[in-house]
Amino acid sequence: MSDEILPVGVVGVGHLGRFHAMKYRDHPQARLVGVFDADPERARQVAAELGTRAFDDLAALLREVRAVTVATPTITHFEVVRQCLEAGVHVLVEKPFTDTVAQADALIALQQAKGLVLAVGHLKRLHPAVQHVVGLGLGAPRYIEAERLAPFKPRSLDVDVIMDLMIHDLDLALHVTQADWQEVRAVGVAVVTDKLDMANAWLTFANGTVARIAASRVVREPVRKMRLFWTDRYASIDFLGNNLSIYQRHGQAAAGPIPGVLAEQVELSDTDVLAREVDAFLQAVRGAPVFCDAQAGRRALALAQDVRAAIQRGVAPPAL
Repeated sequence: MSDEILPVGVVGVGHLGRFHAMKYRDHPQARLVGVFDADPERARQVAAELGTRAFDDLAALLREVRAVTVATPTITHFEVVRQCLEAGVHVLVEKPFTDTVAQADALIALQQAKGLVLAVGHLKRLHPAVQHVVGLGLGAPRYIEAERLAPFKPRSLDVDVIMDLMIHDLDLALHVTQADWQEVRAVGVAVVTDKLDMANAWLTFANGTVARIAASRVVREPVRKMRLFWTDRYASIDFLGNNLSIYQRHGQAAAGPIPGVLAEQVELSDTDVLAREVDAFLQAVRGAPVFCDAQAGRRALALAQDVRAAIQRGVAPPAL
């Protein structure tokens, strides 16, 4: 099965779905059978660009593929993914997993009953900086600080900034701590839409880790950074610059701008993370571990909803 060329498709070829289709087209172990979109003209445009077929009926596409990416609006994820699973097709669904935790639970039950792969597109887990830090085997950090700030764009407005941007870092916090959360405090405001456009959350995990996570989609300059602190070192990740720096306590003799601290700039590969995500999904269909399974997608969704609930209750973060 490892050498089999998998017939695949993409459901929803807006901004992100189009890129998924491109990665499948270029993957040596996949054959892009076609695409489907609720807007038939959009499907035809993308199909013509990529040299594939535009399907007018989702069921027809599902009869010809083994696996699909679902990149439709979040509110449609449940029904679309359910239809794919019931057709016996493996699914990579973009984040957020679903609109509600109850929907996530229903899809997990169906996926388990069918024995299919159901992966959720938290691709930041596959960023080389994250994989390097996790690979150090340092255990859960004591403190996490993350900022994911973006200029306003007239897309992904079907969800608030928590589900649009913050959920990436909520998932990474869960990924590196491997612990449940105990307390959530948050503030947020709607600025240019009728949903939250800025949010700041303070999270406490069962193992003692504390995380402060900020997200905004109404800033002038993009920022995507994360810092993770252990008792003797910290790691600083700049996702936009593809940079990772590690600072470690090393005695008074250590050279560098901070006395007693040894600074290391880690060389990272210039990785196409979306291509890596698509490849990881295809390998999971062939039997490899799922890089972010449905249970992990559910946890990130549940935490994101707890952040939103804390904002609605007015449970603000502590003053710094």
